[in-house]
Amino acid sequence: MTAGDVLSAAATAPGVGSHWLGTAAGAGSALFFAVGAVVEQEATLASTSGGTLDLRGMVRRPAWIAGMAANVVGVGLQILALALAPVSIVQPLLAGGLVVALGIRSVRDRRRPSGRELLGSVLTAGGLAVFLVAARPADVSRDRLPDAPAVLAIALTALALVALTARAKQTVVGALSAGLAAGIAMGIAAVLVSAALTILGRDGLLAALSTPSLWGAIVVSIGAQVACQVAFSRGSLSWSLPVLTVADPLAAVPVALWLLGERLEPGHAHVWGPAAVVAAVGVVLLARSADAGKGEPRPAISTA
Repeated sequence: MTAGDVLSAAATAPGVGSHWLGTAAGAGSALFFAVGAVVEQEATLASTSGGTLDLRGMVRRPAWIAGMAANVVGVGLQILALALAPVSIVQPLLAGGLVVALGIRSVRDRRRPSGRELLGSVLTAGGLAVFLVAARPADVSRDRLPDAPAVLAIALTALALVALTARAKQTVVGALSAGLAAGIAMGIAAVLVSAALTILGRDGLLAALSTPSLWGAIVVSIGAQVACQVAFSRGSLSWSLPVLTVADPLAAVPVALWLLGERLEPGHAHVWGPAAVVAAVGVVLLARSADAGKGEPRPAISTA
């Protein structure tokens, strides 16, 4: 299969080609999440004094409120996207927000991206694009939904990872671990939201409100937001955001295959497999950019 064959498949792929509206909503969600992440992280660092993060002061800052508003819009678009497209399309698209976020960061810092950042951005965006076209993510059956024990097990796993971030030290490793936990939790929450939306469309509002998938999604999403704030408080966005962003689809895609029966095109694995690796290499380059973690405070957290 040539590169031309992969690109021409976009129009007929059972994935992106037949879910263009959901794909567009997912791309919009990635944009708003990127803006929210940058603004929130700036507010977090501005609320730091003597190495301690003042949570009460942070939530009063207009910048933090604006960042949260951008995240709310992003969540709305993500939910719309999950109602219109498989998880295996929507969540990888969100990783594209990493490139946007670091671009915004460079503009606000009034500096040019380094060569490593540019290469990382190209590899990340290009790898994700080829993955989405070649993998052709699709629903196998909307009748396959997770049962209560499966939802409980996956939700508890996500929350346990988030809880471990409370012990993360004020180091780059701490930012990475908190970002990893947040990304995994976000990916799992997206799968549970997709299941709840399927029940809503099939059985109605009352059935959706009583499903474990909905309440599991809400609880895990709250835990993911807590982990996000911890990750951003550690300092450089060049560390916390990349691992958060790539961990989301890496968790969501296999969980969606397991719980929802989604699939990837097995015949094109020799294309989308390397593409996923290329995207991961791009993220590593972005995370290890020359200025990552330098010159920024790594605050502790206080509500006093």
